[in-house]
Amino acid sequence: MIDLAKLDRPPAGFAACANCAYRDTGTASICFACASEHTEAVPAEACGICDLPKATGDECGNFVCGWPDRYFTRVRAISMRTGQMQWAISRYKYDRKPGWRAIFGRILVGFLNEHAEEFAGYDAITPSPSYIGEGATRPFDHTRLVVEAAEIEEPIAWPFQYDLIVKDAATERFAKKGSVKPWHERKEIAEGQLRRALRVPDPSLVAGRRILVFDDVFTEGFTIREVAKAMIEAGAIEVSEVVLARQPFRGG
Repeated sequence: MIDLAKLDRPPAGFAACANCAYRDTGTASICFACASEHTEAVPAEACGICDLPKATGDECGNFVCGWPDRYFTRVRAISMRTGQMQWAISRYKYDRKPGWRAIFGRILVGFLNEHAEEFAGYDAITPSPSYIGEGATRPFDHTRLVVEAAEIEEPIAWPFQYDLIVKDAATERFAKKGSVKPWHERKEIAEGQLRRALRVPDPSLVAGRRILVFDDVFTEGFTIREVAKAMIEAGAIEVSEVVLARQPFRGG
């Protein structure tokens, strides 16, 4: 387990966070507005299921959107995974700079507040499950830490909940810093190792509810598909996702 206290330093952030007005006003909207100025927005002409940019009228290039057993309903991305957002997520996940969790938590809350009408109908907002036990590929729960930071910002406004779904074993990574496995290998890992590792500890906490899952990056949907499948089979009536960044189409 990583010792966050030893690594937890305020990151430089988007446009030098250390000098920003958040220290004076303390509102998450400042981080969201600042990040929006320094990251690539999801264009209006994007897929209504996965937020993949596309030309008006064209079909989505993400094949998972057309699967009858997709399980998840909708994915909303705060930005594209390019430029500053790609760099920041990489610093957080791979370079072990956990101070980013506070900034990402504020950005998440700012996005939820900006689209409050759309997100108000969800009964719970929960992190995508990570495994941090023996053999884990990452020694800290990066999704949970962001949601916990978001809850500090908005402890009442949004229904943050934890451990609605858990991951009990290590699985192969879909990607390492600088490289990604081909889609058919990612699919095989998801439908095999990941599916076996996921568990809903208490089905009564998801049954009959609309669940919004938080994750850092969405590529084609193999992870949220397995998470949604487990929750739907446990009784959830809908599972959707909100992510920091949407991976641009990579074509395989």
